[in-house]
Amino acid sequence: MNWEVAKSWLIALFIVLDAVLGWQLYESRQLASDYAESPADLLANTKTLLANHGFSLDTQVPSGQPNLVTFQADLANPKLSALVQAAFPNVKGKLTYTGNVGVTTNQGSITVTAQGNWTVEYQSPMQITTTHTVLSYVYRGSEYTPDPISSDPNHAVYYEMVDNYPIFDAAIVSTESKGLLVAYSQTLVEHVVANSSPKPVISALDALDSLADAVDKTDTATSSTVVRVDLGYARKVQVASGNQQVLQSYWFPVWRIVTTAGTYYVNAFTGEVEMATAF
Repeated sequence: MNWEVAKSWLIALFIVLDAVLGWQLYESRQLASDYAESPADLLANTKTLLANHGFSLDTQVPSGQPNLVTFQADLANPKLSALVQAAFPNVKGKLTYTGNVGVTTNQGSITVTAQGNWTVEYQSPMQITTTHTVLSYVYRGSEYTPDPISSDPNHAVYYEMVDNYPIFDAAIVSTESKGLLVAYSQTLVEHVVANSSPKPVISALDALDSLADAVDKTDTATSSTVVRVDLGYARKVQVASGNQQVLQSYWFPVWRIVTTAGTYYVNAFTGEVEMATAF
């Protein structure tokens, strides 16, 4: 036997075998890197995770992941005369002011409860029609949009909008009875300035996964159902600016997750469940 020839054949065979195995490994890695779960699979996985933590899902889940910014703003401090003009467009007679925090008219009263917050009460409730809606009697009412999921037959909720997204802690809550506006409270922010560059938010499914990981409802008597998922803004806790005592307010993008057991806000950049309110 010619061992030199045999050795040459064995070396060639090993080279061919290595090439075949290497190509198979390359293809398997390419398939692994290119593989992405379908939207249906991702939704099914989220539903399973929610169920394991006592939640069920009964709403459409948004699919978009827009680029959003954080922003800084001020709580509004309008003149009482401007609030009167909006709330009581046909006011007549004497106006009685209580410093800078209140005013009484022959049609009702306005009370400033904090900077950026005030309430309006009507002595004679105002008629609500298709041409004169609640927002017709609100200071800068055109900047708000209704939120049916938070409203009920006696109270309507409207959120201030910025770049077509709601600010969940800048709301109008009206009290109504038989087509009449009885009272409303309002929160308004102004001087909105972006303080970050736009970047993509996490997906709504990722936000739901974060909620399931952070909140467990398996020990409750009934399952908590998710009835709404939408994107907007919420204010972070104010922080001091340098060594000064001036407090700055920042708003971050959040996914609002409304459930039958409460409303949760998930930071749309980090996935952190930051705020929750129980019904």
